[in-house]
Amino acid sequence: MPIKEKENTTPRNRKARSCLLEKFRPRSPRSLVLASVSATTIGVSLHHHAPVVRTLFEARLKKRFRGELEKDGDAGEGDGAREPLNLHTRVMNPGLCSTRIPFPTMRSHLARNATTTPIVYRRLHAARHHHALLRPCPATALSARRCLLDCQHDVLHIPRDVALCPRTSKRTFINLFTPKPERIVKQPHFDPGYNVLLQYRRSEVEQERPPPRDQLVTAFKRLTKFKADTNKPLIPNQAFLLRTVLHYLLVTKPEADAPVDLKMSDFTTAMDAALLPPKGSPEFHLALARLLHEEITRRRFILLNPDERKVHLIKDDFAKYIKALTQYGGSLEAASRVKEFWQQLKDEGSVVNFRGAGRIWIMVLQGLADEGREEELLQFWEEAQETGGVKYIPGVHQVFVTYYARQDKIEETKQWYNKPIQSGFSPTGETLLELVRLSRQSSQKWNEWLLPVFEEVVQDPWARKGSLEAFLQWSVLALNKGPDGIKMYLQTMASGEFYKSREVKVDVTTINLLMQAAQERGNPYMAERFWQLAQAFNIKANIHTYLNQMSYRLDANDIDGAHQIFSKLASRAVEIEFDEDLPVMNKYLRVLCAQPEPNLEHILTITSALEQRHAVLEPETIVALCLVFLNHDKKFDVIDTLSVHSVSIGHIERQQIYKAFVDYICSPQTTTDRAWDAYSLLRQYFPETSVDDRVRLMESFFERKKPDMACLVFGHMRAHDDGNMHPTADIYVRCLEGLGRCPPPEQRPSDPASSLKMVHNMLKMDTRVEMSTRLYNALMLAYAGGGDPFTALDFWEEHITRSAEGPSYNSLAIVFWCCELIPLGDRYARPVWQKMLRMDLEVPQYVFNAYCAAIARSNAAWGRKMEEVFKLIKGTDASLGYGASMMTLGVTYNALPDPVSKDEFAAWAKEEYPEEWARLESKGQKETEFQGPVFNITRLFEA
Repeated sequence: MPIKEKENTTPRNRKARSCLLEKFRPRSPRSLVLASVSATTIGVSLHHHAPVVRTLFEARLKKRFRGELEKDGDAGEGDGAREPLNLHTRVMNPGLCSTRIPFPTMRSHLARNATTTPIVYRRLHAARHHHALLRPCPATALSARRCLLDCQHDVLHIPRDVALCPRTSKRTFINLFTPKPERIVKQPHFDPGYNVLLQYRRSEVEQERPPPRDQLVTAFKRLTKFKADTNKPLIPNQAFLLRTVLHYLLVTKPEADAPVDLKMSDFTTAMDAALLPPKGSPEFHLALARLLHEEITRRRFILLNPDERKVHLIKDDFAKYIKALTQYGGSLEAASRVKEFWQQLKDEGSVVNFRGAGRIWIMVLQGLADEGREEELLQFWEEAQETGGVKYIPGVHQVFVTYYARQDKIEETKQWYNKPIQSGFSPTGETLLELVRLSRQSSQKWNEWLLPVFEEVVQDPWARKGSLEAFLQWSVLALNKGPDGIKMYLQTMASGEFYKSREVKVDVTTINLLMQAAQERGNPYMAERFWQLAQAFNIKANIHTYLNQMSYRLDANDIDGAHQIFSKLASRAVEIEFDEDLPVMNKYLRVLCAQPEPNLEHILTITSALEQRHAVLEPETIVALCLVFLNHDKKFDVIDTLSVHSVSIGHIERQQIYKAFVDYICSPQTTTDRAWDAYSLLRQYFPETSVDDRVRLMESFFERKKPDMACLVFGHMRAHDDGNMHPTADIYVRCLEGLGRCPPPEQRPSDPASSLKMVHNMLKMDTRVEMSTRLYNALMLAYAGGGDPFTALDFWEEHITRSAEGPSYNSLAIVFWCCELIPLGDRYARPVWQKMLRMDLEVPQYVFNAYCAAIARSNAAWGRKMEEVFKLIKGTDASLGYGASMMTLGVTYNALPDPVSKDEFAAWAKEEYPEEWARLESKGQKETEFQGPVFNITRLFEA
């Protein structure tokens, strides 16, 4: 036990102690750091003295830090020395001076090498006072005490702008043992206001308090304005949420002092955003447009006088609503609305003021044509002529010609094309371009008809530029003309001598159309020659030219050439306004992912550039990226891809992605580890995965001999938040059948932590599933396959035989299989078989095979003779009406437990049933550890 040291209370020692503590008093954090550095430096200076001198001055240093250094400089007096307090702890916590903390005696790493220590020590020192921390100190014992006092003095007078240590030591080897920083997952980018709408939807589903009204109003404004300004369509989920939030805002009244609320301009902006056609289903866009139109009309009637109201309804509101109906599959309703509206205007005498009426009628005609309603289309055209006074103008001509051309009705197309257009106008260029595109998909008779049509176009001095460009495309596609044959037409157009229209000229649009035509023909070389031809006309490339070049180079698998174009686009050689490059960039990524050895760094460079623009990739591209990352074990890159893009696509696109994930997981070429990684991501990012796909995943893991993973898939289905995703009785059966075919290794069914026990407990707790014979059969299969046939027989005795439904033939086959697996199983099997015979049941052959296997195994295992088995098999002709089959012999042979009985049975079967035995031998055999050879036959049981 340590003895307390006698305290020195002389006046001189008390003064020395107070002076020393005053110097090391923690006045500020800076003084604490300096004091710590001072103590470390003092320790360094003492380490390279003789051991005796080092011991002497360490003792003095300990006493000095406690304020107990005596006048005469002795090491101390008293009965013993108390363990001193560490300097850093003493300075940080002055009140802990009495705490016994061992003084660190480990040698400093700076002094481990005697040759380098003086150098390090001198680097820590510099000129006196303001220029460094410490003075140079000779390494002698006599100067140690003076060094101690000078160090203390200098450290406490260092200005704040002086560095404490000009050069710090680096322990680089420690990095070998420090873990790498965790990978930060990229956060998804939400459109402005979208996250607030998602919060509202979650509160609605979970029946919680929704976000404040002012936040919802602001979110509605921000999202619709962002979409309208950037010309990006709403995804179906956003349209659904906007419609839901708008309905909530219209039903609930705002407070009197509400800071923000929806104005008329907000509704018109939202309508503009809703009119941008989406990639997915337009169902929610149409519902949003309906609600917006109703509210706009209601507010017009409240806020405006009749004249102003009529102007707005005619010019903007009604036309926008009709456009929404015709775009999104409501053309019949649009036709009815136009008739009613027109009749209302006629009653009010305002028809003459309705400018642009033909545009609305043509929108309805186009909508009916797009929906394939020929009868309604012709009927509405008659009403448009009689009631609306609409003439056969080029817009109407385009609707009917393109409609019948898509239907591949050449005679009707000719009829509507040759019909005279009002005021002698010519067909539009869009009409001729559509005919050119459709002629590629139709028979040769279309080109024979288009030849005189384009001859008339070319010979017309007042032909429009669009018509001539359609002729050039048709020449490339149908007449197989190349740059040499097209050059003459381009020179004629550029000269301006023949064609009188000022708009007829050769520009970059003309060249782009020719490049697209060559690309449609699958001739990248011709497309490149068309661009070289453009240089003869001093035409500069635009964004579409670069994209065309990139596209046909990708078609030719010219990755380096495509990369050159990508570098130009990345360097802002041309401006990209509305994401025109996204289709080609998606194609570029898919081609890179399809390479035998994809360049992952280049792929990540492209995706990072697109993510910085908040561009949304196509679902096919997302699938290609995820699969190539999974195949290269880049799980975090898959997470980044899904995290960034999964929130910005619609339901149909999400379904396309998770279907591809399911196919990848179920593919036999996918390793089990990668399949499980893909399933983990699928479960996290696509909780809406359908029940059928989840069952398919479960069975795929059973096929991989991974029953624990299959049961986890089943458990995730059972624990899903959506009750519609919970397993049904049929899914329970399929899971239990899988456990019977592929029991988990090293797991006993009775183990509470086993997969079978987990599924069985879920079945017990599932109130929506009623027990049946089929479910009990599945439980018997699972327990028997897992090595617990006695529990399986308990289900037979306690549930199946006592139920109103009773056993099925599958139940009988499973019972006989359980009897085969237990000792003296024939004692259980014989009574069941005898009862079947007494009831004169028609016994299927697979049930008889199972009974033969049970009897054969019991007789052979207990040394009984095999004559009973031979007699049983030979008697099937008379008793059951069918003879022994190959499966009868094979199942019975495989059930025998030892080679002696197997040889005896083989000799008998080969003599009695030579043909069936020969078929059985053709299946081949394999050796087992305990039962000897068995035939390669598959014995399946179903619940």
